[in-house]
Amino acid sequence: MHQHNTFKANTTARFLPFILMFTCLIFSSCTTPLQPISSEEEQKIKAELDNRSFRQFDPSRDADKRKAVILDFFNGVSLWAQYAEGPYAINEWEILSEDYRIEKAGSEYRIYFQAPRSAQILPTECENCIETTGISISIQDPFDGKKIRFKLNIENDNFPRPFPIFESWTRFNEDEYFD
Repeated sequence: MHQHNTFKANTTARFLPFILMFTCLIFSSCTTPLQPISSEEEQKIKAELDNRSFRQFDPSRDADKRKAVILDFFNGVSLWAQYAEGPYAINEWEILSEDYRIEKAGSEYRIYFQAPRSAQILPTECENCIETTGISISIQDPFDGKKIRFKLNIENDNFPRPFPIFESWTRFNEDEYFD
């Protein structure tokens, strides 16, 4: 019995480096670094998103306490966020940019605001008081209206509570824009 356990331990010790190397290869293949895309591809994506609006509510639009995010692609990009209780908005802010750049990693396209402006509407109105560094918007399947999904990437913790939300891939509803 002792000889069997020694053989098992030696076999495990011999294959451990291979197992670790294989595991590292799997993880490294899953994390493709973001790369700039060609201007032609960027223009195709911008044309696809132009004049579209996407909204999502957590847990739902009619919930008593709810968080909402709207991504609008009118004259650039805008990220609007609100927290409401019943009929009253408690927190509301927006980040806007007339232009944005796009990078790609695998099936993910990432949008970065160019020269962003911000505004807090509630609880206290102020201009450029919301930190905009470290925020981007990820998109999957931008050319498929039935599969398009979004995720907010927030690298700092400077956003008004109870944000951020939708930091995992989420199917946003597309709405028509009303003046």
